[in-house]
Amino acid sequence: MSFPDTVFCCPSAVPVKTSQDIKPYHDPNRELHDAIFRSFLTYAIKKQRTADLLALILRIEPELNVPPPPTVSPPPPPSTPALILTVEALANNPLTPHTPYVIHLTSRRDYGPVYSHRYFACPLNLKDDWIEISHIQWFAQGEPFKMKAEKWDLKCAEHSTFFRMTLRPNLALRYRRQVVITDVASQASSSPEGTVFSEGAELGSSSKESSVLGGVA
Repeated sequence: MSFPDTVFCCPSAVPVKTSQDIKPYHDPNRELHDAIFRSFLTYAIKKQRTADLLALILRIEPELNVPPPPTVSPPPPPSTPALILTVEALANNPLTPHTPYVIHLTSRRDYGPVYSHRYFACPLNLKDDWIEISHIQWFAQGEPFKMKAEKWDLKCAEHSTFFRMTLRPNLALRYRRQVVITDVASQASSSPEGTVFSEGAELGSSSKESSVLGGVA
């Protein structure tokens, strides 16, 4: 029986505040990015609880997604496959022209080299589950997501593991007019529930460069 993969190593991973979180300017997309961050954390917690519950039912120790020992050399970063446009890469690829964002999750032991690259497609409705993207699928359809819009750091002190979540917007949607629709209940609870992406007015300035998919290179 295959055990469900967790997003982080264990439930002890917590957000880390850095100087990057203190921004002296007003970012019109900050509320949107925060909602995406909360949605992804909710998904990660759900995956962790599912794995913990299954381990409890089966009376086995849960498999921890922990980094390799420091004496073991980490695997090299994923290289571009020789054949990219394969049936495996294109069939049922979660990356579509309508995918608004991708979170690129890298993992490393403290400040050592990165030992894991994972990609997750943002759902159109932030209440829904995120979908993990394989490396083959990423290399086949990930070109529009090369820009970085935001990043967040998490750390697990128990396993000395450091995680970086990089938010990558879909550049193919950059000049489309987008808006985030949130119902009154979700605004009151500051939760991502009820948040969806749809056509509408741009967020912030009327300039195309400050659209909801704005970011920094």
